[in-house]
Amino acid sequence: MLAKIGPQNEVSDLVMKAQEGDQSSFALLYERFFDQIFRYVSFKTGSPTEAEDITGEVFVRMIESIHRFKWQGHPFSSWLFRIAHNLIVDYFRKKGKKALVPLEGSADNLQSDQVDVDRRIDLELAMDEIRRAMEGLTELQREVISMRFAGGLSVAETARAIGKKDNAIKALQHAGLKKLRMTLAAEDSLPVLLHQLEG
Repeated sequence: MLAKIGPQNEVSDLVMKAQEGDQSSFALLYERFFDQIFRYVSFKTGSPTEAEDITGEVFVRMIESIHRFKWQGHPFSSWLFRIAHNLIVDYFRKKGKKALVPLEGSADNLQSDQVDVDRRIDLELAMDEIRRAMEGLTELQREVISMRFAGGLSVAETARAIGKKDNAIKALQHAGLKKLRMTLAAEDSLPVLLHQLEG
């Protein structure tokens, strides 16, 4: 199994080596970012199968275009998430689907095998409730919440991926979570997961 990559400077070194054609650096970048990208794509599409295909395509695009990547004060992860976002937009355009669909069990991908079945069911129901409530948010609010909580990006990384300033991301997140809370409270259904998102 490949070693985990930690600090950003190690990612920078891997990107530089990958740009020079080093195959092991591509593999390490893939391992470092696969789970984050997959969770984000799975949350957005609601389909683990489609998420696998799209996530795979993200890394194909990474290999094809990493030589054009330039450090401009943005983390490498933001560049990958922008690729993922564009592929998701293409996916929904081609399929003629709405951008918010039921999770259909993809909550399993967010949980380890040791979690009991009841907890998985509770999580899946909570995610479905949050997904439905997210239909009332703006597109940018949905994107920020998806990247921050499904993708695990920081405020700064989300800002770079979306092309907004950090303060704008914080405002979108705050407004989006507030509206989610109001919607779910009105339905008398405030999943524990929402408390975790706001924590």
